[in-house]
Amino acid sequence: MTMRNGRKQLLIWIIPAALIAVALMVGLFIQARRPTAARRALYIIGEPEKGAALFFGDKQCGICHSINGSGGRVAPDLSGKRPGTPAMGWLVTVLWNHGPGMWRQIRRKNEPYPQLNSQEMADIFAFLYQASSIDRAGNPSAGQRVFNEKGCVRCHSVGGTGGQAAPELSKIAAGPDSNAWTRAMLNHAGSMIAPITSTLGQWPQFTGNEMNDLIAYVRLTAPQPATSAREIPGNAERGWGVFQRRCIQCHSVRGQGGSVGPELGPERDLPLTTGQFASVLWNHAPAMLSQARENGIPPPVLQGNEMADLRTFLASLRYFEPTGSPLVGERVFSERGCAACHGHMAEGTQIGPGLRSGAEAFTTISFTAALWRHGPRMIDRAEQLGIPWPTLKATDIGDLVSFLNAPARPK
Repeated sequence: MTMRNGRKQLLIWIIPAALIAVALMVGLFIQARRPTAARRALYIIGEPEKGAALFFGDKQCGICHSINGSGGRVAPDLSGKRPGTPAMGWLVTVLWNHGPGMWRQIRRKNEPYPQLNSQEMADIFAFLYQASSIDRAGNPSAGQRVFNEKGCVRCHSVGGTGGQAAPELSKIAAGPDSNAWTRAMLNHAGSMIAPITSTLGQWPQFTGNEMNDLIAYVRLTAPQPATSAREIPGNAERGWGVFQRRCIQCHSVRGQGGSVGPELGPERDLPLTTGQFASVLWNHAPAMLSQARENGIPPPVLQGNEMADLRTFLASLRYFEPTGSPLVGERVFSERGCAACHGHMAEGTQIGPGLRSGAEAFTTISFTAALWRHGPRMIDRAEQLGIPWPTLKATDIGDLVSFLNAPARPK
């Protein structure tokens, strides 16, 4: 019962709509761009809530792995892992590169090997991507040091201890809304810059886990939300609307928007967790507000769930079906050692079968499901032949999928 309640609490932090709208739009885009013969391989949409149920339930991933401390301790905690670019390619390569170790561990424990079809793989991927935006638990003792050393204590109090010139911070951290802290920091930054820089001589900067530790310290004395209180999940589609209303005058996405601030598209290394996002907004607040003022742009003020929606939208920009080149993919296929077993053009050899897609074109998800399904036999065969296990990079996946989907060149 305790584990079940823990998982329910964990799911409060899962944002089930974060990827659905964006993934659907990407899927429809891919569908429209493909030739008619290949259109049956529509992008498979993952649902994080279903992925969480699979992770902790039927597929038993939670026996070895944990998410933010909930689950097993045999293998690494998978929350707060900063995805590489592209995010889906990063997820594939993490699973693939660590596959041999996982498979050996499963065999040693004599556990059943979990089978995953493409839809289940998509759901687990969506859940793991969501897990990357879950803040690791901060250290309240370290947070108290941050509170004092950054000068927060001069104006603010926590649990009645500290300055009285500004609001008690535990009131901001109360309730189930984890984005209230970030929203308050952004909305009130303009009124804080002058007094803080006058008092401290500089605008304090947050690095590493300092913001997370500060939040943990503040929450020690915050009123605990009712057990029935639930955080409203962020939504990527609503977040795009927030971006257009509040941010697009200064920032752009894929060239659409202003140039006062930096481009925030998928190529930019954006923060994903609440603590990271709050740190970035705080650290850049003086420059952001100064540039906006110089250009006659009013400072953004976010209300209600707009911060959660905006953060979800920005995170979702990195979760998409990676594109690639079949020509580059052919080279990657050889350089990573795949051709040694499967042939130069993936036509198959006596050692390994042909890998060219059939009637159904590969997507990243179906490609990964196939790798997972056949992985244990592949590692056994590779060890028998003395062939090293190939290590993949996140940027390889789009090229490999494109190569395997391309028509074989005539010999």
